Amino acid sequence: MILDTLSDQQKDAVVKNGNVLLTACPGSGKTRVIIHKLAYALKNIDLDSKQRIVALTFTVRASEEIYRRLNAMGINSKRVWSGTLHSFCLEWIIKPYSCYLPELENGYLIADETYASDIISELKEKHKLKPIDPINFRFNRDGTFAESKTIQKRVLKDYHERLQAEKLIDFELLLFYSYKLLTKHPKIKKTLSNIFSLICVDEYQDTQDLLYAIISSIVTTGEGSSNLFLVGDTDQAIYASLGGIAKSLQEIQEELKTLPIEQLTLSGNYRSTQRIIDFYSIFQTNPIKIEAIGTNKDVDSIITYNNTIDKGYLVDEIGRLIEHSLDNGIPEDEICVLVPQWWLITTITKQLRAKLPDVNFDASGLAPMSKNRNNIWYKLSRLFLTQPQPKIYSLRYKWCSEVIENFKEHTNTEFSEQYQTERNVLKLINSITSNETEGIDYLNDCFDQFLEAVGIDQTIYAQLLINRKTFFDVIKSRLEDPTFQVPSDIASFMSFYREMSGVVINTCVGVKGEEFETVIAYGLLNGYIPHWNDIFTGDPVAASKKLLYVICSRAKTNLHLISETGRQTKKGNPLEITPELQNLNFEFDEI
Repeated sequence: MILDTLSDQQKDAVVKNGNVLLTACPGSGKTRVIIHKLAYALKNIDLDSKQRIVALTFTVRASEEIYRRLNAMGINSKRVWSGTLHSFCLEWIIKPYSCYLPELENGYLIADETYASDIISELKEKHKLKPIDPINFRFNRDGTFAESKTIQKRVLKDYHERLQAEKLIDFELLLFYSYKLLTKHPKIKKTLSNIFSLICVDEYQDTQDLLYAIISSIVTTGEGSSNLFLVGDTDQAIYASLGGIAKSLQEIQEELKTLPIEQLTLSGNYRSTQRIIDFYSIFQTNPIKIEAIGTNKDVDSIITYNNTIDKGYLVDEIGRLIEHSLDNGIPEDEICVLVPQWWLITTITKQLRAKLPDVNFDASGLAPMSKNRNNIWYKLSRLFLTQPQPKIYSLRYKWCSEVIENFKEHTNTEFSEQYQTERNVLKLINSITSNETEGIDYLNDCFDQFLEAVGIDQTIYAQLLINRKTFFDVIKSRLEDPTFQVPSDIASFMSFYREMSGVVINTCVGVKGEEFETVIAYGLLNGYIPHWNDIFTGDPVAASKKLLYVICSRAKTNLHLISETGRQTKKGNPLEITPELQNLNFEFDEI
């Protein structure tokens, strides 16, 4: 039953035993394979067993999609843990074993990204670095900084002294401490290898070296009891500047030592028309022939490119393209507006909502609290900002389970007896109302009502208070930041999460792995694609091609590219068109 709808290549990947490296071109059904791989593996786990299956994703959005699809298939997902690679390290290594590491034995907090960014900005100024000067925050496996520049290393030294003084760990320390725990205490690796019979890693090509080391150490310790399933596409490796490494089969084999690994391939594209494929194949760095094999393979596609419109008229043009798709019967949630950098979308989202009041927009990635995902108050806020809906019930139930567990960790106590089950906590949350109209006031009121009902006195738990202050400080800083221009009322806060449906507005990183009938991408300018960091210190041509490859391969049928005029550098110089588009010889359509 699980295998009935799969192609032969997909079936082979799902039923293959042992360690697998699955190379999958865009639209070849890799997410479908991961879902069915999980479902197939669950069948082989005894109901009385404590074994679990892990699905590691690049984004929270992707991990939640895994739960949605499994539940849609009628698969019980309780034995599946899905989340980002960093979340895995936090939940399964740092939280249960931090007492074994001197650096963490007296407690720790996860550093808020915005707070950490403010510290770095301050230290850059102190050490006479420009705000745009890149710093490599990653650690080598021996604990040394991967950064090679002297001044940047001084910044990192001061930065980590600040973190240590405040008992904070950022994402890079999270990885390094996880690796250090596994290395110094082999019993942890053994325990994890016994728990996890299968570890699936999506988008492996953007995985950092320390994460390869962490995952492979768990798998090798299991000596065959824990299998690794890596899925990805080297042409979609867009995080090289941030440490992502698309390791070869030989390099992965070296990580796994004597354990064998087999490489499989998913060829053929079920997503896009052949015309769309032929267009984005121009940007391949590994020239592999991709053939459309979906039901839409011969459908007429529209591919447009506008490099003359001024940014002042950008909203009008994007609104026109959205309305054109809607008029042609394309559903709202099959339309996506993409940009290379998040800050480009803050202003336009508000303008699009005003221009198209009858159109729903999914801009959940722009919520003012969106960078606080590990904060307990962020998790609780998500429940208060989403409405009870059948299609997201399983997600809200999962969030509720995390809230119960996190409060237990923070307070070392239970909720009052009435609220010790997810179902009852959800009923409580759904029953709490507030007359406050401002987002911050509304959430504060709801939080206080919640704490009183479950019997938690936050004033006696320092960590709860610190996390709550950090949560609201970040929201306030975003509301006050003219770059964001995020509205502060509660209706707008809720609109970021409403049903998570409508025209998607996001970055190309935020929608990796997803697909849409129509993709509208703007900001295709040198400095954004490729990013200045790649221009100054990396391989700008390869970086540019891979970003364009990812953007264009999200489209099933229609693709609209825009390199608007009127944008400038901080010095006032006009931004030029991305060179890989400027030099393109292609016959575009007009609508």
